[in-house]
Amino acid sequence: MEEDSNFDANNIKRVSVIGAGLMGHGIAEVALLSGYEVSLVDIEESAVCKGRTLIDSSLRKFVEKAVITEGMYKQLLNNLKTSTSLEESVKDADFCIEAIPEQIKLKKKVFKKLDILSPRNALLASNTSTLSITHIANFTNRPELVVGVHFSTPPVLAEVVEIIRGEKTSERTVLRALDFVKAGNRIPIISKDSPGFICNRIMAPSMLLVQLMLDNNEYTPESIDAVALNKKMVMGPYELLDYIGLDVVYDSSKSLADNLSPDYSPTKTVSRLVQENKLGRKTGEGIYKWRSGGKRPIIDLSYPANYDIMNLMRVQINEAVKVFEEEVATIQDIDIGMTKFYHNPSGPFELVKQMNLSDLTSFLDNLSVKYDKEIFRAHEWIRDNSLLKRIGNE
Repeated sequence: MEEDSNFDANNIKRVSVIGAGLMGHGIAEVALLSGYEVSLVDIEESAVCKGRTLIDSSLRKFVEKAVITEGMYKQLLNNLKTSTSLEESVKDADFCIEAIPEQIKLKKKVFKKLDILSPRNALLASNTSTLSITHIANFTNRPELVVGVHFSTPPVLAEVVEIIRGEKTSERTVLRALDFVKAGNRIPIISKDSPGFICNRIMAPSMLLVQLMLDNNEYTPESIDAVALNKKMVMGPYELLDYIGLDVVYDSSKSLADNLSPDYSPTKTVSRLVQENKLGRKTGEGIYKWRSGGKRPIIDLSYPANYDIMNLMRVQINEAVKVFEEEVATIQDIDIGMTKFYHNPSGPFELVKQMNLSDLTSFLDNLSVKYDKEIFRAHEWIRDNSLLKRIGNE
């Protein structure tokens, strides 16, 4: 399907968000605040109602904090429509963004329907965190109009949004996606279509590491998170796993295991908790027991583990080098992504300039042996001490 050459890339007015869960209703709120008319759709009436209620509650807090006026609040809610009919929701949409569970069969079903039901020039976006945009695009007859638009959790607080270019995504589609992201005053970073894209790919080995430590009962989750919080990190790694949702972590691990390395296969403890439906914040219990209303668990900061939290940054550096070598993203976008998307104190390439590469190699290789995971093994550019020279002109 060819794009209409008369289409104005800046003329996005109506946005349809498919899926009213944690990510979906959050993206819908972002779109409202960006000035768009929004339709939020889900197959479950209860999910749609809950999503609208949560948007209402969040906007009301913005009024209380004088971020928006009472009049703006009323206008924003007036711009929000909800539905359980996909056909009704997308029939006039300029921009459709899917935010359903990370299961390729579900994505296939939705994108095939979007291709039939939405206007021929509507951009079709996925908020997927790990699945291939090229694969998703091939479910449609308009792959040039399919793009990844990946928000962090919760979307309304996201500073950075990943734009993922599939193999057939047109330059105009990327520009339209950039326009959507910038309308909400977010920073866009651009990724080639690759497993995990930028931020989740770089974060993946550190998240695997803490899961392996949990399987081995090396430290208590609370003691590791206390180290992170004492270092002024926004959230510790175990609380983050719970916050993301252990079902999402499990599905993402399977996807990375299938498409990147079997080393990422779901770990024992997370698999057990998912089987027990202890998914973290969304169910009230996961690695932690969460307080009512999804309030964060209280972590005792007075008993931190004797653990160097920089170890997590070290494995992220190793993965960031792979991402750069594979030309998935620029050094600038990688560092912006990891500081703004996951709130690391420094980007991996900023951080590696302060490190001894021989020591880093020894640490990574020892980690690889300890857990029998090849993904932890030091990248050749770190091992041969050529990394800083290779990135010097970036």
